[in-house]
Amino acid sequence: MWRISLLLTLTFLSNVLAAQFLSATDYYKETTYSNQLDSLRNIYGEHLTYKNSDELELATLLAISHYPLLQNRKLKVIIKKVKGAPVEASFSPFNVILPSKSKLYKIIIQENSFMERMSLNKQVAALSHEMAHFIQYEESGYFPTLFGLLRYVSSDKYRIRFEKSADRIAIEHGLGPQLLDFSFYTSESEIKAYMKKLGGGN
Repeated sequence: MWRISLLLTLTFLSNVLAAQFLSATDYYKETTYSNQLDSLRNIYGEHLTYKNSDELELATLLAISHYPLLQNRKLKVIIKKVKGAPVEASFSPFNVILPSKSKLYKIIIQENSFMERMSLNKQVAALSHEMAHFIQYEESGYFPTLFGLLRYVSSDKYRIRFEKSADRIAIEHGLGPQLLDFSFYTSESEIKAYMKKLGGGN
């Protein structure tokens, strides 16, 4: 029994230390993190799946390491031929009836888009922004989310506010440095100001 307790304690401490280390990272370089892929996969990869997007596995693992809540959700990263945004957050319509740990979220990436050519750090920034939308969905609930998505497509003002809110969530989860490298909606000065407000910027 004591061995099981010790193992659980060591696993918990390992996860905490890993999360602290990753949250303090200013820049993700592939040469630095590619040799940590197996370790990251063991810690964060249990609920992650990929379709035509295995090359984004490292960026996905690094991004989700900042979101403890999402680490217990199913997430699928998909690259396919789609019209519209180069990358977008989606979810299963069955989420409304599924328990939290069975919910399925999706990040859909347009085939041959810039996402596949960006640096690791920029990929983490883009994926972390999409993951922040999942936090928004979790906090809002299913039907308010659907109503919000209707407003999203009908109001530019609401869309920009919604997207900037996702950026703030990413910053709150330690991803401000990544957004400084790549962000569609929030300016560099706004990111730095919010980081400073949270105590994570100069």
